[in-house]
Amino acid sequence: MYDVVIVGAGPAGLSAARMAAEAGLKVALIDDQPRIGGQYFRHAGVRRIGGILAPRFGRARYIHTSLSTLGRCGVEVLNEATVVEISADRTLTVAFRGSITQLQGENVVIATGARERVIPFPGWTTPGVIGAGAAQNLMKASGVLPGSRVVVVGANPLCLLAATSLLRCGVKIVAVCAPSRPRVTFNALLRLMRRPDIFLRGVGYLLMLKLYRIRMLSDYRVTDVIGDAKVTGVITRRFAEGLPPSEERLDVDLIVVNDGLLPNIELASRAGCEIEWEPSTSVWSPKRNADFETTIPHVYAVGDCVTASGVENSLLEGEIVAISIAASKDVGERGRLRRLSRLKWRWRRLQKFRSAVVELTVKESLDQRPLTDDTIVCRCEDVSLATINDALCQGVQDLNALKAETRVCMGRCQGRTCMHTVLALLATAVGKEPDQFKPPVPRLPLRPVKVGDWLKKF
Repeated sequence: MYDVVIVGAGPAGLSAARMAAEAGLKVALIDDQPRIGGQYFRHAGVRRIGGILAPRFGRARYIHTSLSTLGRCGVEVLNEATVVEISADRTLTVAFRGSITQLQGENVVIATGARERVIPFPGWTTPGVIGAGAAQNLMKASGVLPGSRVVVVGANPLCLLAATSLLRCGVKIVAVCAPSRPRVTFNALLRLMRRPDIFLRGVGYLLMLKLYRIRMLSDYRVTDVIGDAKVTGVITRRFAEGLPPSEERLDVDLIVVNDGLLPNIELASRAGCEIEWEPSTSVWSPKRNADFETTIPHVYAVGDCVTASGVENSLLEGEIVAISIAASKDVGERGRLRRLSRLKWRWRRLQKFRSAVVELTVKESLDQRPLTDDTIVCRCEDVSLATINDALCQGVQDLNALKAETRVCMGRCQGRTCMHTVLALLATAVGKEPDQFKPPVPRLPLRPVKVGDWLKKF
């Protein structure tokens, strides 16, 4: 039995573990990667590609101090451990080093982060089409340049970050394609100034693209990918009111695309937490109170697994939830409680900044994509749009029936890649809003696990 079991060692989980350990709580930290830190911190201090992508010293220092704190306070850290089940009494079943183990927590903090969202388009499964986060990981983790001539598709902060990172490594950015221009309002600018440091960082990305004279193609969408074995080019077309269509071929060997992030809600959903629709970002996320506790008592959700808001938000939420748990166990010192009040004030201020970023981020829906019948929707099972539409025309009106008819969402990823798209297609077919189709509670195991390891549970 632990006072706190934290799932996910990214910024939110790591921050929560540090603060809970310093408060004197017995903590276990579980992560499925070899190194702690998540996508932001995991490769801190590692010099890659001639040192160009070496993260700032502050990131490496944070990891070093975190490891020191966790070791000094006796935190049990389980790396390369996969949570495959969570029960009503907050017992987690974990696949770890070839066996199945169980950990029970008086409190469970879910900090499972988010994954990339890619809305299908013709040719998106061709080798050479990757997500913006995947491009970042290749450069940071392996020191590999994913391509030499690149087009970036999308209009969000992660696309800008990927474009500037590629530029720093000497990659040729042929163009940055955005579906439309954001509408900048005075009110949004005021909210952005709540965090001038983050705002100026984003402005720096834009100035760098301007300095390198990168083509910014607004109102353009990808209509086709050229190449079978690998990407050799891309066809883009302008879709803008009042302007004639303009089609252009770009000779590239890599397409970097991102349509936002999807919270990893599977563990929270399996725990019985209520999932609600977030209209501003069009995603499902765990419902929680002011202390980040979900609808299941003593189960908390923090960071990008609730809403993708960046590392600053994740670090704050991790600290807040740890201090809240310590206070509930009467181990919070008076100074720590004052710190909790300050952290919540900073968090509220950051939410105003986030609302402006969400407002200015160009969001594209499935019906805005120029899809063809042979466009693949479920890449695990190779299910095309035509196959899904045929099933819908036969009267299929729910996800289970659609899965039985087409095998969509039944591959290795268990629907994590295509579920959002499939639910949108279902909603359109039956004439309902997307928020009427809630993702189903995932079945066991939550992540792929070896049969031999799983049988050891019994």
